[in-house]
Amino acid sequence: MDFLIKCTPKIGVENTLDWLPASNWDQVQGLCQLEEFKTFSQNLEKDAPTRFREWYNEMTPEKVKLPLEWKRLDQTPFKKLLVLRTLRPDRITVALTDFIQRVLPEGQTFVEMDQTKTFGTVLTESIADAESTNPIFFILSPGSDP
Repeated sequence: MDFLIKCTPKIGVENTLDWLPASNWDQVQGLCQLEEFKTFSQNLEKDAPTRFREWYNEMTPEKVKLPLEWKRLDQTPFKKLLVLRTLRPDRITVALTDFIQRVLPEGQTFVEMDQTKTFGTVLTESIADAESTNPIFFILSPGSDP
């Protein structure tokens, strides 16, 4: 969860992929610090760069299987979110919404909002429902101004 929220980059490893922005490459290096992803940058850079580039250029990469053995991440959607967070952070809001709907019990109720309510009303009701053991996450779209 920590990596999904912070996406802590690891700076200092040269990016040889001309199609991948340096900031994303640094985040990939940060992802590789997690044991399960230690070979990810090698696969991305050396083993299948063309296939990863095709995935990267997809309009909706969250719906497309990753190359190589990383396609297995479709079976563990949270881990696929980590890859998406590093390579295509512009799609994370959509992917999180889908994740919540598919994985959480009654997930649809967490992503639907009564369009007649103001942000203030939603915030007030959310705080009233909150407990110290039930955290609240607000996922805002880029450019939104709550």
